[in-house]
Amino acid sequence: MSIHFTDTQRHGLGMLLVVGASLVLAAMNAGVKWLALRDYPALQISLFNGSFGLLSVFVWLLAKRNLGSLLRLDPLLAVYVPVFVAATFCLFYGFGHGHLGQISVIVAASPLVVAVLSFFFLGEKLSRWQGFLAVAGFIGIVVAIRPGGSAPPSLPEFVALAGTFGLAASQVLVRSLSRKMHTLAIIFYFYAAMVVTAACVVPLKAIAPSDLPVFIFCGLCDILALFLMYTAFRFAPPSIVTPFQYTNVLWSVLLGYLLWSETPTVWTVIGAAIIIAAGILFTHNVLQRKEPAPA
Repeated sequence: MSIHFTDTQRHGLGMLLVVGASLVLAAMNAGVKWLALRDYPALQISLFNGSFGLLSVFVWLLAKRNLGSLLRLDPLLAVYVPVFVAATFCLFYGFGHGHLGQISVIVAASPLVVAVLSFFFLGEKLSRWQGFLAVAGFIGIVVAIRPGGSAPPSLPEFVALAGTFGLAASQVLVRSLSRKMHTLAIIFYFYAAMVVTAACVVPLKAIAPSDLPVFIFCGLCDILALFLMYTAFRFAPPSIVTPFQYTNVLWSVLLGYLLWSETPTVWTVIGAAIIIAAGILFTHNVLQRKEPAPA
């Protein structure tokens, strides 16, 4: 028996799913930090997560009887995969060795970076207002990490910043790839490359039995967040659900405080407020411009 939702119910469910996905991602990042503090390399954590993701996407495609999509390749995949793999390693290192809230604030600026890269490399339009908001987002990053301040930026913050730009670049590449390849096929090859790269590069540390549940937890969170996000956009339009992705910052700050007594500085809070406000206004402006004018 099928269940029919009103638009209000569907949109509400979409918002809840995005909030849930943001919480799951924050929990995964907390798990990554937990393992990093146990001296597991970020590459080894990536290897475990990638193995979970690879198997899950394969089963997903098998259930959909769409394994044939893996045969439809595009040369641009050879650029996307290493960029996204490198970005993932950087972000895992950042979350593993930095403050959860601080790193999540930096990563929150990735949608604004995507807009700027799309303007230069895809020829997408960028109004003056949107350009101003993108610059405001970069200012928010500077405020959050305060280069030249009394407490200089840490290595994890710089690595996370590089990962954020890599993440944004990979998302721009996906826009081109998705015209010729199935999205799940793109994700499959990303996971496959992450597993192969990590397995070939990192010397594996023996996993203690007490830490194995945390590895499994991170792998499950990775694929669960992907599923929740996919489902959310089936129930509600981007204009409604996208702003709720920024709740990831709140979850990250809360988990960092509860688990490691990490208290965000005033500058981190100000930087986060600038980035989130700029991101929400940017998304609203873009989607508003796409709406057809009333007859």
